[in-house]
Amino acid sequence: MIGRLVSSTVIGSAALLVTLLVATPVSAHIDPDPTQAQAGSRLTVGFTVEHGCEGSPTTQLDMRLPNGVIDPITEDIDGWDGSIDIVDGDTIVTFAGGPLADDVEGTFGVTMTLTATPDTTIYFPFVQRCEVGEIRWIGIPAEPGDELDEPAPAMTLTGPVATVPPDATIPDSTTPSSTAPVVTEPAATDAPAATTAPTEPSAVTTEAVSTSEPAVIADSSGQSGSSDTGTIAFIITMATVFGLGAFVAYRARQSRAANPS
Repeated sequence: MIGRLVSSTVIGSAALLVTLLVATPVSAHIDPDPTQAQAGSRLTVGFTVEHGCEGSPTTQLDMRLPNGVIDPITEDIDGWDGSIDIVDGDTIVTFAGGPLADDVEGTFGVTMTLTATPDTTIYFPFVQRCEVGEIRWIGIPAEPGDELDEPAPAMTLTGPVATVPPDATIPDSTTPSSTAPVVTEPAATDAPAATTAPTEPSAVTTEAVSTSEPAVIADSSGQSGSSDTGTIAFIITMATVFGLGAFVAYRARQSRAANPS
């Protein structure tokens, strides 16, 4: 009986050991770093692969982004090529290369903008492909707390929703086009002013010419006045001469009358 008990204990221990050895790789989940982030924020999330596929090295990782997560950029990793593809409307992030040995961890970073849904959990279904076999980290729990053999990496989003910094606001790039009509309107109103501006000086010039004519006329009238003055002076002079001549003749007649001989 003791022998049967010992035999049963050994068999049970062996079975438990086999179970642990088989379950250990699966229990090493791929969790995002960080596992919690602000909704709507932009950050780099690291996904760490802890092992291969039952001893086989990892050669490729394919991850589907949750709905609402946008603008992904893969980080540069030596020996790996990162790419972004759209497949049936889903955004697929792929890392291919390596290989990454079964007993070596590797972290693969993706910069992304998270969906603006606070107080929710989002999942990143992940397929780990190896030289032999693959692990499909795609399980999503039906209820919180459900235990899954190959769960998808999960992240909890918190509030409040992150806002875009003022210096990175996209509408600023459209501001010039929206204000273009405002710039154009003054230009249109300036055009008539520019065309009428030359007209006004020309009118002034014309007036200046016309006002100069009376000045010429005034000069000619001044010359006429001086001419008349000379004529009057001439007449006075002549009258004086004739008057003096008449006076001398008168005195001569008186002198002869006084001395008839």
